[in-house]
Amino acid sequence: MKNNQYVLLITLTLGILTAIGSISIDMYLPAFEVMAGYFKVPIVRIETTVTLFLFGMSFGQLFIGPLSDVWGRKTPLRIGLVIYILCSICCMLTHSFTVFLCLRFIQGLAGSSCQVISRALVNDIYHDKNAAHVFTLLQIIMGVSPILAPMAGGMLAAESTWKLLFLIMAIISGIGLAGCLTILPAGKLALEDKRLNVSAILDGYKHCIQHPAFINYALVRSVSNSAAFSFVTASPFVFTHLYALSKQQFSYIFSCSAVGFISAGILNTRLLRHFEPRSITKFAISCQIITGVVIIFAVYFEAPLLTLLGLLLAFLFMLGLILPNSTALYIGALPAFSGSASALIGSMSYLSAFLITFLLSLLHNNTAYPMFLMMLSCAVLAFCCLHFRKTG
Repeated sequence: MKNNQYVLLITLTLGILTAIGSISIDMYLPAFEVMAGYFKVPIVRIETTVTLFLFGMSFGQLFIGPLSDVWGRKTPLRIGLVIYILCSICCMLTHSFTVFLCLRFIQGLAGSSCQVISRALVNDIYHDKNAAHVFTLLQIIMGVSPILAPMAGGMLAAESTWKLLFLIMAIISGIGLAGCLTILPAGKLALEDKRLNVSAILDGYKHCIQHPAFINYALVRSVSNSAAFSFVTASPFVFTHLYALSKQQFSYIFSCSAVGFISAGILNTRLLRHFEPRSITKFAISCQIITGVVIIFAVYFEAPLLTLLGLLLAFLFMLGLILPNSTALYIGALPAFSGSASALIGSMSYLSAFLITFLLSLLHNNTAYPMFLMMLSCAVLAFCCLHFRKTG
């Protein structure tokens, strides 16, 4: 097999593994109403299946990351994929909602192995600009999955077909498992001493947190990710209530932001040929701050909606440059603890989603200011973190 083809297959396999978390949520959202009827529970109970899955994803990463540093990458990944596939099949077969809830939590725990180990493997296989390039390609795949997964879910969100959504999850993860067994390099090998204890896990996280790259890059990524969650959380109210857009019109905004995210990834692959990841990150955050300030003035002076949307999409576009580069810089700075570093950055993303939702609920005042001010604050804080203490 030619080298370029082999590299492409590795990237596609990592992309599938990275997208499993998104697919596990986005694909079955359109089937909530049908599932509520099947399990004979209120639809709000079906929503808790997402919460439990996310909790499993967050908690699982904190454990599996250090585990992969001790046992090697492939063993925890294979175990996680097998358990994920079995849970997906069991979700199709069960008639008990309580069992379904437990399966979704376990599915989240197992699926977290795909998230944390795929990031760690990128650092094991690639370095510097190459790692940032691959993280960008994975981001592009992540940008496509929230568009395609709900479409598939919408086509199968019927009483007779909704279970097929979990079969699709099993098939996709099965493809990822096949790639893991046949294509993916081993990455970091297991240590001679395979014992795993709590103090070793805590020492790994302590090393990651104390490293200057934690503030420079890990917090930059998490804070920037919070800006995205600010948009996701508050934009339905801002655009459907304050600007009276229909649900269909609002969906176009999300589609445009996804397309922008993908386009930014493509641009980033070009920029990495000429610039360092840190320089690109610094430039993108600076653009966000300028754009964020202009947005506040646009809201204050009641600028036309199209002008506001253009500025907003420009702000979100910059996230496509910040997230992959800051991820590569942070994990690459800690090669001996890349599993722990990957786990930490993943869990922080979920924690930031919770915190930003909580803050926006406190600041809600029936205006667009909380969302846009929060996005601007995230950009300013990210800029401060980037310059807090320069890594070597």
